[in-house]
Amino acid sequence: MRKLTISLVLLLVIGFSSCTKTWLDVNKNVDSPDWVNPILRLGPVLASYEGIAYDLRAVAPMVEYFSGNSTYVSTYGVSHSYFAGSDAGGECWRMSYWLQGMNLENIINDGRSLGQFKLAGIGLTIKAYSWHILASLHGDLPVKDAYVAGLLSHNYDTQDYAFSMVRTWARQAIVELEKTDNTVYPTSIATADLVYKGDGAKWKKFAYAVLARNYIAMSKKNVAYLDSAVICADKSFVSAADDPSLTFQATGVSTTSNFYGVLRANLANSFTQSDYITQVLTGTIPNYNSSGAVEGLSAYQNVTDAATLDPRAILLLGTADTMQVTPANIKLGTYKFVGTKMSNAPACNLWGLTSSPTVTTSGTGRWLYKDDAPWPLSSFAEIQFIKAEALFLKGLKAESLAAFKIAVAGHMDFVKRMIVPATLVKNSTNKQTSVIGDKITSARFTELATDYLNSKFVNAMPLADFTLSHIMMQKYVALFPWSLDTWNDMRRYHYDLVLGTGGVPVTGTSWTTEVVYHKADSNPDRVYKGFFLPAADVIDRRTKFATTNLGSPCYRLRPRYNSEYMWNLPSLKKLLPIAGDAENYQCSMPWFTTPGN
Repeated sequence: MRKLTISLVLLLVIGFSSCTKTWLDVNKNVDSPDWVNPILRLGPVLASYEGIAYDLRAVAPMVEYFSGNSTYVSTYGVSHSYFAGSDAGGECWRMSYWLQGMNLENIINDGRSLGQFKLAGIGLTIKAYSWHILASLHGDLPVKDAYVAGLLSHNYDTQDYAFSMVRTWARQAIVELEKTDNTVYPTSIATADLVYKGDGAKWKKFAYAVLARNYIAMSKKNVAYLDSAVICADKSFVSAADDPSLTFQATGVSTTSNFYGVLRANLANSFTQSDYITQVLTGTIPNYNSSGAVEGLSAYQNVTDAATLDPRAILLLGTADTMQVTPANIKLGTYKFVGTKMSNAPACNLWGLTSSPTVTTSGTGRWLYKDDAPWPLSSFAEIQFIKAEALFLKGLKAESLAAFKIAVAGHMDFVKRMIVPATLVKNSTNKQTSVIGDKITSARFTELATDYLNSKFVNAMPLADFTLSHIMMQKYVALFPWSLDTWNDMRRYHYDLVLGTGGVPVTGTSWTTEVVYHKADSNPDRVYKGFFLPAADVIDRRTKFATTNLGSPCYRLRPRYNSEYMWNLPSLKKLLPIAGDAENYQCSMPWFTTPGN
């Protein structure tokens, strides 16, 4: 009897254990897993980089890449303000904290624990790159509290700390990428990696590119960062073949297409080439007299002049002219480029039309404005410009000029790679009405690029004539219209405003509530020749900033409204010197723009 009782108890225990195990297995449902291999997260994490393009709607008008009659142009580009109660200008915040967020943390942590070191290194490079952008745009932000579970509020850390973590993650990425994987990936890393198709050596170069970006951004804080920028640039990309870009399948739906493509029509007629970028690329920067009226052309055409064709203009800008059937006929004066003044209706959009592009008029697009065009994340040219700037600021002018020449040539390779062969669109009378693709062949572009590179603007430039302005204006062209880092450069040089004795803009010297004061083009410290903010006293500007700015231009994007102003306002209010809930918080100068520690 006793044996029977024991047997029944054991049977019940075993049965209960079995039922319990079966019950717990509900959480391991193969149709709804609570854990997936980290490689499966990589594609969606990389795809979230469309957030860069979303925030360019705010930044591109402020650096005068884009103009047009979009409300983004009037709000950010003209007023240097923000959309109240809106997430506009907060997409990189959403991208970094949420879309990448814990998915990226799991890629890194699980990659390490599984011995998938290449994947962990890729994840750390992505994190460093994203947070460099995030901290650059917003300044102070939660870093230590970012992923602490259970918190109802998140304290803000300084931009200095955020930047230091960017460098930490980039260095960790390099360490991981130098290891040998211990495991085989369950799916092809070449398929999941939308940038380098699993090429770890190129991701390592990308990590060094992030470091170079970060060091040059902080170069006002410590001259030693210039040396670090050069060292990292030399360990980064070796040619345009290393350029990192996000690829798109363009399957006919917007979610798989380039943000600038025909299908998504995000540019259409709301955004187009500004008057300033057009002047820079055509050598027609105006000379403004003492009353702000145009009086001929500026003597400081540092990218090209009216007698020299920079063929990049044919690709970067839109032109309403018809396509030349004979490539040799494409020369200076063939195409007439028209820029759009701030808040004006576009005279011509980036597809060379006055109406929104369609499949009939434009196919899938051209150059970067194409449904399946790769989205640049950085470039060999950019990193060489960083090196050239750092060397110039160190007083190594000859070495800087050598890097500058390599950078411009690298950008020629960059733009040529995306040329789309042209197809003429004609009406019933055989008249050309539009062009599908680019209005220049790769072969003709190469010929014209060689001529330009051999001109006085690049290879034939005398060392005595070479200035910092040449570097930064060429870099301005090389990052058009895809990089948020151009705003870093402009803010580091304070939009070329007249500065106070402390090396930063001040009320009365740099601006009043009515107008901003720029350095004269003849001033050797003037970087962006002919660039004027909307509130400058020159023709076609003369528009006041938002009243709440108190005369200052915008220096940072405000945090994402729905996360910070709705749920984290007490922490935001603690920020200094301007509180995060102040109406002019966007005018608070980030740490990296001011001299000293």
